[in-house]
Amino acid sequence: MKSLPKVRDFLADKERCRISSPRIREALKEALSRLPDSVYNNLVHGERPLYVAESSRIGGVVTLGFPSGLTLLTLNEALEERPLEEIVGIIAHELAHLALGHRFVSWEGKGKLRLREEYEADALACQWGFRDPLIAALRATMGEEAQNRLAILLKRGYHDQRG
Repeated sequence: MKSLPKVRDFLADKERCRISSPRIREALKEALSRLPDSVYNNLVHGERPLYVAESSRIGGVVTLGFPSGLTLLTLNEALEERPLEEIVGIIAHELAHLALGHRFVSWEGKGKLRLREEYEADALACQWGFRDPLIAALRATMGEEAQNRLAILLKRGYHDQRG
């Protein structure tokens, strides 16, 4: 687990972290502080450093249209209405996409690839110790895809595999 000053420094960097919602900031802090050190360092200090911003329209991993070497994670401001545990699970899932190299803006025409990547991100987030928050987030989402992902998580029993 990272020391909080590293996470605090990232959250305080107004250029790299433009999250004004206290609840979303708290969830982001929780998710970042629970990542394995190597993952945290790669995301925050690696070749493609992480930038995080709120959006009223989209949420997810966005890289196209930005200078090479920049990765933007947008968190939809509607997350603020969800319980903190669910927000943490969603953020962990999105960070898992980044750690796995899943960097797309549009999923249209990529149905099977997209689903495989969603399952991979779910599994990795669970390995990092975010199984319960991710399950809570998926349970609260009524869409068919979310329910299918939940069923797979529960069936396969992904667990925290941290040492």
